[in-house]
Amino acid sequence: MSLRDIDVQGRTVHLYEAGSGNPVLYLHGITDMHGLVDSNCAFHDALAEKCHVIAPAMPGCVGSDEDNSLEGIDDLRFHTLEVMDFLGIEKIDIVGNCVGGWLAAEIAAHNPERVGKLVLIGAPGLFVSGEQIGDLFLAVQPLNGKIDDIRHMMFADGNGALAEEWIPDQLTGKPQGMLRYKTFRCIARFGFKPPYFYDQKLVDRLYRFKGDALVVWGDDDSFVPKTHAEAYSKGLPNSSVEIVDGCGHAVQLEAPDAVADKVTEFLG
Repeated sequence: MSLRDIDVQGRTVHLYEAGSGNPVLYLHGITDMHGLVDSNCAFHDALAEKCHVIAPAMPGCVGSDEDNSLEGIDDLRFHTLEVMDFLGIEKIDIVGNCVGGWLAAEIAAHNPERVGKLVLIGAPGLFVSGEQIGDLFLAVQPLNGKIDDIRHMMFADGNGALAEEWIPDQLTGKPQGMLRYKTFRCIARFGFKPPYFYDQKLVDRLYRFKGDALVVWGDDDSFVPKTHAEAYSKGLPNSSVEIVDGCGHAVQLEAPDAVADKVTEFLG
């Protein structure tokens, strides 16, 4: 495993790399960013057993510089393409989790020539009538010093040790609390203002990606309902869906080996 900073158009991007084999661009979400907890992410480790994982932190996350020009998902897509250009990546398999999955879908729809195979894990990004995405920014507000609501939104067992480890009750000045704050600050730039966590045009553009796609979802996802998995699969012409029982939105943390097996088998 290595961590390093790269300079992309004058901005520092914090880059995690691990493993060998076929390269995979991993686009993180809310709960699975490297550096949020002291221990390694078990899913990243399992993925790195079969692949060369390349995982840039989004602007403002961990050691990456903030980007004040970031106003929407299209800006984040362009930033990610610049990271790929810097790394000399013309085409690569992409695994995107949560908002990273939304980002991956946007890249696949707009720049299909840059994507080999596509994996989306619990991705927002689409509007599904009657199946609204949860109010993340309300859930993260502390109540009596605790942020139970966000843990229950992310994990099937919001009271469990895993949820407490990845989303602890934060106190001002705590390093992990500051990292989490920076993550939500980044996500608010493209997810908060209407339309909330989706791109109205994306659903009608997914057809442009003709490559193989895998959609993975937790059966008990309280942030992005699993009906969104079917919506993605319907839009992507060569896709399949895997639902993981007993897991919530953070399925890659709750069942790391099972999800990694599905992903690596798909990627070949």
